[in-house]
Amino acid sequence: MPHGSIKLHITDLSGEALRAVVNLDFDPLPPPAGAGGARMHASVNMGPATDVGIGEIECIGGPGTRYMVTVRSKNYCPYSFFQMIAAGREIAGSDIVDLWVDPSRVKEIKGPKYQDLDARPQRWLDTARMFRLLPEDANLLGKSGARLYNALGPLRQASFLNIARKAAHRGTAGNCARFIRSLILCRQDRFFAMVEPEMQDFLRHSPLFKSAPNTLHEPLPDFQMEESFKSRDAHANLQVTLMRHATSGLMAADIDIDESSGIEHGFEVIRNAMFQDRTNPYLIHQFLIAADPQEKTLDPGYRFVFK
Repeated sequence: MPHGSIKLHITDLSGEALRAVVNLDFDPLPPPAGAGGARMHASVNMGPATDVGIGEIECIGGPGTRYMVTVRSKNYCPYSFFQMIAAGREIAGSDIVDLWVDPSRVKEIKGPKYQDLDARPQRWLDTARMFRLLPEDANLLGKSGARLYNALGPLRQASFLNIARKAAHRGTAGNCARFIRSLILCRQDRFFAMVEPEMQDFLRHSPLFKSAPNTLHEPLPDFQMEESFKSRDAHANLQVTLMRHATSGLMAADIDIDESSGIEHGFEVIRNAMFQDRTNPYLIHQFLIAADPQEKTLDPGYRFVFK
């Protein structure tokens, strides 16, 4: 039987080389969708490369054979797509294969150092007045600035960087980060901060936000719940839930990024995986990048270190 070959472009979602072994399975489709061909497996150590050629793929002459191609690498979610293989030719892949991270494989993150943060999130840390509601908050008490940032650990630091990037984005969040004053709680799925009272009026009238239910949000002690708003974009929505102190009138906000609808990736639908019953910040990182894959203006600025 004749043979053909394929050239694939394979990267992570940020467009960077995987530097890992990639396994590729070629499964010919049965009639009437396909004809000819034979199941084939290939394994390639990509190293720093992003392009790979796979040859000796069986196919019929003339129109060729239609395959389902599945790409796997241990630190990432699989990616599948359909591909025609033609006899005697090298065909460019019909899909650019950009693999989403498997959050269960992440050991830690490699993010910007405190001194390299943008001025605004650095100020939130410098002016932080952290307090304890849950046992997980205890190790942040009394810390601010670089000590606080370094004490967050990978999950909370990822969450902080995700929200900082999204809230500062003009196109989808109207740079509402400008209303945030100081950090008071930081969790793997959200942070609480003191905010300027003008934030409420901005969110009420911005075409980028809509009203949202606040039933899943609890006010801080001595605060009363006010309104909640969610950005209108299709993915990686910023939700800001406002609350006001009962006696001083100062305003705080519970700020998080939600992704419940999922996004199609190959033949898979990626949804945010829960970690300890909370939003996983590592997948939120991926949703942010996927929301602007060309310019990457929502890239939170950190990369993953795998187990």
